[in-house]
Amino acid sequence: MTSRTPRSVPAAVYRRRGETPVEMRDLPPVESGQVLIEVAYCGVCGSDLHLIDEGWGTPGDVLGHEWSGVVVTAGADVDLSPGTAVVGGPSPKCGACPACAAGRPSQCENNPKMTGTFDGAFATHVVRDVTHVLPVPAGLDLRTAALVEPLAVALHAINRGQVAPGNRVLISGAGPIGALAAAVLVDRGHHVVVVEPAPTRQELGRALGVAAVRRPEELPMFNMAQVDTIAEESFHVAIETSGKRVAMETAFQQLQRGGRLVLVGTGMEQPSFDPNRTIVLELTVCGSFVYDDGGFETALELLAAGTLPTDALIDQVEYGLDGVAEAVARLARGEHAGKVMVRPDRLEPT
Repeated sequence: MTSRTPRSVPAAVYRRRGETPVEMRDLPPVESGQVLIEVAYCGVCGSDLHLIDEGWGTPGDVLGHEWSGVVVTAGADVDLSPGTAVVGGPSPKCGACPACAAGRPSQCENNPKMTGTFDGAFATHVVRDVTHVLPVPAGLDLRTAALVEPLAVALHAINRGQVAPGNRVLISGAGPIGALAAAVLVDRGHHVVVVEPAPTRQELGRALGVAAVRRPEELPMFNMAQVDTIAEESFHVAIETSGKRVAMETAFQQLQRGGRLVLVGTGMEQPSFDPNRTIVLELTVCGSFVYDDGGFETALELLAAGTLPTDALIDQVEYGLDGVAEAVARLARGEHAGKVMVRPDRLEPT
């Protein structure tokens, strides 16, 4: 890591579908309450696949929000010194609306925007408001620390599912969020079954120590005449992370009486749920959006504890800034199983 303060830095800039060339971008000055950070790692998120591989992005954007790095320069009124290892934290919320008062920052009614931001972290440096930064616990390496954001998402989904001791949990989709949720639940001693069509991610599920890995076609489906028929292997909670219509509908059908389906993955196809089955079995379908209050701090503590199989959760291949589009394309094709990291100080996959 360098210690000088650059005026412009290389960044992977979204230009059009599948294209993120490396360009030089000017850095804003570091103002009071802000820090300049040299990015060590930035994970590729599922939203990056939508934006880059599917072309949802806005030309000129720099993406990447799952990052870790080191403070280079600190502005006035900042108590983080240069050399401090940090991660990006949640966007600040208003703290005053009823949702914030109830401890539900994901539903902040005023949803103030993050300030002091130099685009995203697919760049060698970013400027951040210090309220959007958290120090890394001693002993936690920066590569593992970059999992904090998706882990916070997974923890929120588990909490939205109200997973209780003794519950059997179905994880639909073994992408990064699904794999992290499975890893946490296995660590807590739950009976976990993963449903995943891709062979690479099926292997990841097995590496996490889940009770079983199923292919989607192995799960039973019931018609309206079978409204009160329960799957032989039913679940208290199903956490759906793929965002695929069929996966949502299938996970719904695996619930036991009084079961709860948590929708985490977003998609463009709307699912259809049988309202009669919902009524007769008293099922609950709920959404899970971003994080709990204090979710990042909890995720950092869990990562620092060292009980999660991070070697399996993080893919061994790393990409430089010039490989962002390739990383996204390979993820979309199912060629990577774990979380893929971009290292801005590298230029080629390793």
